[in-house]
Amino acid sequence: MVKQTVSHYRIIKRLGAGGMGEVYLAEDTILDRKVAIKFLPSESSSDVNADRRLLREAKAAATLDHPNICAIHEVGEDGGRSFIVMQYVEGETLDCKIKTNTIHVSEALTIAVQIADAISESHTRGIIHRDIKPQNIMITARGQAKVMDFGLAKEVRGPRQLKSEAETVSLLTGPGMLLGTVPYMSPEQVRGEGVDARSDIFSFGALLYEMFSGRTPFAAESAAGTISAILTREPPPLARYATDVPTELERIVRKCLEKDPERRYQTMRDLVIDLENLRGGYGAARSSDSRGGSAADEGSRQRSIFTSRRALVLSGFAVVLVSVALVYALRFRGVPATRQPEIRSLAVLPMANLSGDPGQDYFADGMTETLIAGLAKVQALRVISRTSVMQYKGARKPLPDIARELNVDAIVEGSVQRFGERVKITVQLIYAPTDQHLWSETYDRDLRDILTFQNEVARAVTQEVQIKLTPQEQMRLASARPINPEAYDYFLRGRFHLSRQTKADNETAIEMFDRAVAADPNFAAAYAELAQACVWRFFLFTPDEKRWEEKAFVAVEKALSLDPDLPEAYLARGRLFWTPFNHFPHEKAIKEYRRALALNPNLDEAQNYLALVYNHIGAFDEALQNLQKAVAINPSNTLAQFRIGETLLFQGKYEQALTALRSIPREANPALVGYQTPMALLHLGRREEAAAMLEELLKDYPEDNGGLFTSVQALMAALAGEKDTAEGKIRSAIEKGKGFGHFHHTAYNLACAYSLMNKPEQAIKWLQAAADDGFPCYPLFETDPYLNPLRQDSRFATLLMRLKEQGKHYRTIS
Repeated sequence: MVKQTVSHYRIIKRLGAGGMGEVYLAEDTILDRKVAIKFLPSESSSDVNADRRLLREAKAAATLDHPNICAIHEVGEDGGRSFIVMQYVEGETLDCKIKTNTIHVSEALTIAVQIADAISESHTRGIIHRDIKPQNIMITARGQAKVMDFGLAKEVRGPRQLKSEAETVSLLTGPGMLLGTVPYMSPEQVRGEGVDARSDIFSFGALLYEMFSGRTPFAAESAAGTISAILTREPPPLARYATDVPTELERIVRKCLEKDPERRYQTMRDLVIDLENLRGGYGAARSSDSRGGSAADEGSRQRSIFTSRRALVLSGFAVVLVSVALVYALRFRGVPATRQPEIRSLAVLPMANLSGDPGQDYFADGMTETLIAGLAKVQALRVISRTSVMQYKGARKPLPDIARELNVDAIVEGSVQRFGERVKITVQLIYAPTDQHLWSETYDRDLRDILTFQNEVARAVTQEVQIKLTPQEQMRLASARPINPEAYDYFLRGRFHLSRQTKADNETAIEMFDRAVAADPNFAAAYAELAQACVWRFFLFTPDEKRWEEKAFVAVEKALSLDPDLPEAYLARGRLFWTPFNHFPHEKAIKEYRRALALNPNLDEAQNYLALVYNHIGAFDEALQNLQKAVAINPSNTLAQFRIGETLLFQGKYEQALTALRSIPREANPALVGYQTPMALLHLGRREEAAAMLEELLKDYPEDNGGLFTSVQALMAALAGEKDTAEGKIRSAIEKGKGFGHFHHTAYNLACAYSLMNKPEQAIKWLQAAADDGFPCYPLFETDPYLNPLRQDSRFATLLMRLKEQGKHYRTIS
């Protein structure tokens, strides 16, 4: 054949031969380029059906236009022998590269993404490869991967013949037919069943495993042993054979190699996304590591990824197109349609910071909050709050495990990279139970348009999960104003510090929000966050400095004047209204919190604070509903969990209350230090435990702000008939309560103590004080056993009647 001319191709030299035909290097005399020509074996040329398949499926393969797929130029016939002309690729096969131990992690990830993207393109066009293996991948001198052999060569030694060495076996397509190379076959292939695109995904997983370990995942002494392993055994962990391999890669490979096609990646595109994210994250991590390492360290990192590799002596000449395409076995087979899973809850995991600069973490975290805020506007979606998802920052847990812990249907994850005043963000939606990628998109935006981006993602996700937006939601997600990039940067820094809830961070947060509104005086969200920061400053750190309350009011009113539909502003205003200095105006607070929740039902703080108001007015069922919603949105909301225990205590469900209160460690939240647990113990008759706990609390908090702990001691003494001790504790509680913000819980406990000492006048006086000071809790007053001695007192009956009517009014608030 050498020096002969076939059509307009001059044969230069023979490149290789085998049972599937001969491959020659040739020159295209018309276009003056080198090509590779593969001739079908002469035995196959007399097969009319084979020729027809070759022509039909070569045409299909020729439609694949992708930089990582070897291009097919022509199919023809010469002297009764069919041939195929394709792109000539100089380089070495991936198989040779693996065997010579010259591939490194970063390079392997790049090659893997190229191969996966090429296969994804073929799947998109309904073409399934069915013989993915390292021998069918060429790597050029520049490191570019080329997927070869789209189709299987006809087996010329006889049908259904399998040899012990890894060898291409090819029969007609369809059920009962065995196709592929044994070590890379999917379980459905080795069973001779019909296959779809997910079979390629399994084979690609086997290729990935070999790239990073130097061995096939189901290696055995013979083809029969390999087939048995593919059907019955799990491959050894990659870490057994490789070093410096990312943990995430192990998950990806194992997902590809699932025996059940339903448990694999369902599309190659999903796999490409995971590999791209892994490559980006690995590159950023190595870049970060290298800044602190020596040249020797870098050299060590760049050594081969394999810990052991059998030596192999290679022949001197370049191996080109060893297994070049015979395309007659290509078949059209689309990726199977899958039923859209129902998604009504999701979590946005912390966005990966791909900048390589830890100083940009605040920006990545801010983008996470931005996505949460956009999705949280949708009433039909339960979106987990920032507080609960941030614990997974940098975690390597499998997504299904995270979803189970957060009790959600789906996960949104992605990455962010900032370039000056532009930002590139990749977002993907994953159905958690099966790890199925449903949607992904990459956005390149000017920072000025970040709110538009927020709404775009929310609309895309809701469309993907088939949630119909209300007209109001459509309007809110359609409108967004440009933002000054400098102001937005200050805004994100402020939120980053506000989330830490220390006094120093609170001061920094207020400074950042002040700068944000100075840079952009029309930035409504920044005014709302400034108000929230001032509220925290006022409540947690400087309750005696009223200027923070005043500053908060100014900020919140400005926010609402700029954006009347800003839920965070209504939340802040509700908290500002409901204070001791304003005498706890329950009606105003309820309206503000309900307005916030109407705009954003996923605002767990609003759920929590609305429940707090409900507890004080005796709407316990409503309080429990809101608290349960708060915990569902934010499983890390220990304060809401604690208040569930408080609500159960007020309902007289003492055992349940004690269980709930004790389920949260006190160190989880300083605000959980309260009188509720000893009170539950007291109601259950466990006085010694209650007394011991109160003593411990008073050692830790001797100031006993508001006199609450001391008031419970007074109640305990009254129960024991120790009237003098009770009177002393009452006086001490009153003294400790002077100057404290509010006194209504202490006042209620003192009333109970006086009731038990048969002093109705003092008891009713303190009950009246508690009710007037923000605790008009009719159901508790009406059922508390400690108030039983007052049941026959007409003054008590009158008080109950007034509180009952007041409670009815509160329930009519809309």
